[in-house]
Amino acid sequence: MASISDAITKDHRDLKEYYNEVVTSTDLDHQQRYGNQFTWELARHSVGEELIVYPAFEKYLGPKGKEMAEDDRK
Repeated sequence: MASISDAITKDHRDLKEYYNEVVTSTDLDHQQRYGNQFTWELARHSVGEELIVYPAFEKYLGPKGKEMAEDDRK
């Protein structure tokens, strides 16, 4: 089973890949498909961070965790 940090790292890698597909492609259908995928994955990832990661930061790391969560939200 993958850890939360493994899942986050994979999400970030995937998002970078989708973004690169959008900005480097000259095919509009390809750009649209990867743009949609990027949008979907970013929304899913952001919700996961808000529901799982940031509350864990705040609960287990105290004031420093709260600061980390707030900085990451920017």
